[in-house]
Amino acid sequence: MSARGTAAAHAGRALVARGHEVRSAGLRLVAPVRQRAHKAPFVVVLLGVLGLGLVGLIVMSTLMQAQSFQLSELSREAESLQIQRQALERELQDLQSPQSLAKKAADDGMVPPATPVFLRLTDGAVIGQPIPAEPGGAP
Repeated sequence: MSARGTAAAHAGRALVARGHEVRSAGLRLVAPVRQRAHKAPFVVVLLGVLGLGLVGLIVMSTLMQAQSFQLSELSREAESLQIQRQALERELQDLQSPQSLAKKAADDGMVPPATPVFLRLTDGAVIGQPIPAEPGGAP
């Protein structure tokens, strides 16, 4: 006998021995199930999941589109507010300019001094002779 034939005979004996051990443990073979599961419940569940998925996609798409419109509206509003802010900043710079301050001071009745006086901060000394300014004097 060849080595291959000996191995096959040995495997056959092992199966018989296993079958004997299985029978001695009280186990038996079960017949295969001949009844097939019904396809209708599976199809209904599958169509339900598919339908819910499609409805979810439509709702999500609608919400995303509404948010997109809201985003574009808010972007336009932000751009308009940015332009308004820049205009107000320019106006503030114009009002804070030295020329504008001098004009407002003159409108309020203030006159520039003819002889400027300085105050030294280290010791508080006044440098120069303070002379009151006359109304109507040249700036």
